[in-house]
Order: sequence, then structure tokens, then C-alpha cells
Amino acid sequence: MGEKNKPEKIASRERITVIALSGASCAVGAIAASLGGPVAAAIAVACACAGTLAFFLAGDALRARAARATTGAPSAEIPSDRIDQLTGLANENGLMAWLKEKSDRIARDGKGIIVLAADLAEFERIEKTYPPEIVDSVLKEVARRVSTCTGADGIAARTSGDEFAAIATVVPARSSEAAEEQAGKLAELIQRPVELPDGVVWIGGSVGASWGEVSDGAEILRVAREALKKASALGRGHYVVHGYGTAK
Repeated sequence: MGEKNKPEKIASRERITVIALSGASCAVGAIAASLGGPVAAAIAVACACAGTLAFFLAGDALRARAARATTGAPSAEIPSDRIDQLTGLANENGLMAWLKEKSDRIARDGKGIIVLAADLAEFERIEKTYPPEIVDSVLKEVARRVSTCTGADGIAARTSGDEFAAIATVVPARSSEAAEEQAGKLAELIQRPVELPDGVVWIGGSVGASWGEVSDGAEILRVAREALKKASALGRGHYVVHGYGTAK
């Protein structure tokens, strides 16, 4: 709730500043006009124009900021070949690009990563039972749930039809504990039904997790997927965690 109010509060402060600036310009203009003479008249006109221009320019800035706050638009556009068009998450290409591009920064921060891999149980049954728009709604809701496991500076991805991945950065000393926590959390989240206007869709799935240094990101993802296979063999709702290098 507090976060939602922040843009509004900032905008209010800026609006007060803008009004004060334009009001000051108008006040100076009024004083100049009272003195009389052509020079004073010119000053009055210039001040009035400056005040109006300041108001409209600041108004544009406020509208632009409000748009960014509402849409969450990034400062640089992400290439379309890195995005899953249905869910808005990264795709496999985007996930690997993120690992490559963020690796140095994460290492400099002294952090490692945990990787979660998840899929849905009986997704083919869901596709056969429900119309495409319902299936899409289910996938979008699962995407939202996976996104809650990335932390502030991680990434979530839909890597294929019903397969998802999430990467979160973590202090190395907490890697094992965090991987267990997040894997359990995601396994519980994807067991919950998806409530839609037309009814409830029951879903389920499994989760595999791994952790390690970001420079080994591709291998950690592979280990997480191997752990996912073992979790899937155990049945929906299960998760398996392997540290990088411990799984054969």
C-alpha cells in the first residue's frame, strides 16, 4: 500500500514546486508591469511566458513519471526474442542472456544464485479439457506465482509450454537454506487451484532446485532440471534440491 502511494506523493511535491516557480514568475511580472514603461512591459510578458512554460514542461515530466510508475516500463527495451509473449516473462533465450549479462555484477556483490525449475502435472489434460483462453489464463497465473520466488533482483522465465524457471541471488552462506525454502514455497504455490470467472482449474506440479556461483549458471540450471525430473517421478507437490556438483 505504501509503495502505491509513493508516485502520488512525489508528484504532489513536484506540483507544489512548479506552481511556486510559475507563481514567482507571475509575481515578478506583475511588479514590472506596475512600474510602467516599455521595458517593464517586456519584462512582464517574458515572466508570464516563463511561468506558463515552466508549468507545462513540468506537467509533461509529471505525466511521464506517472506513466512509468503505472506501467513499470523499463528504461531500455528488452529484445523481443528474449520474452515469452504470453506471460511477459523471459524465455529460455532471455534467461541465458540474463545469466551472461548479470554474472559480473552478482559476483562483485559477493552473491551466489539459487535456481528453481518447475512444471505442471497433467498439463496435456488441462489443454484437452479447457478452451485455449482458459489454458492461457492458467499459464499466466502460474507465471505470476513463479515470479514471487525471484527476489528483488532475480528473473523468472517460461522456458517451454508448461515449464518455468526462477533465479534469485543470495548470500552464499544461505544458499542451501534459501534453495530449500524457495523450492518448498513454489511447490506449495503451484498446488493451489486457479480461480477464474468461469470456475476453478485444479493444477499441480513439481519443483527442482540447485544453487552455486553465478559463473556456473548454465550448469546450475541443468542440475535444477535434473532435480525436477526426480521430483516429478515422486508425484505432484514434491520438490528435490541438489547443490551444484552433488547430483550425478
